Amino acid sequence: MHLTDIIPIEKWEAFEKELYDRSEMNACVYDNQGNRITSYVSWANEICPTIKSYPEGIAAICAVANQYFAKETAKTKQPVVDECDAGFAKFAVPIFYKHEFLGTVGGCGHILPDGEVETFFIEKAIGGNDLGLEKKIDTVKQISENDINKLVNFVQTYLKDILPE
Repeated sequence: MHLTDIIPIEKWEAFEKELYDRSEMNACVYDNQGNRITSYVSWANEICPTIKSYPEGIAAICAVANQYFAKETAKTKQPVVDECDAGFAKFAVPIFYKHEFLGTVGGCGHILPDGEVETFFIEKAIGGNDLGLEKKIDTVKQISENDINKLVNFVQTYLKDILPE
């Protein structure tokens, strides 16, 4: 079974938009391999599109995080809240149907109150040091663990309402 067997791609995309409107985080639905299923993009900050504009950034930061979150949520069957290697807070809620792991819904792109954007790591991953990241740090919002937990609960409620019995 695939995520689009539950609801059409347009409804997953609408859900991503609703999650972004609530959180202003990069909201995404991923399949069980950690790959996005829609083309919807709305950025949480100005650093993420810089990372995503380089294949090296996607491979070293985003893909690694997505695969880790997919693996952890599949294994634990629980939401995971952590930071990616760039320092951004990220959460993922697993999607299961009859014990089959189908993917995750989550968000990223803000920092926790004690977090820090890892500009040095980002520049090394991309292979450049004049990306203007320091000027873009002001666009990164802070999010509390309590607010992330509210988003996790919102996603869990949505999934409970759409998943067939």
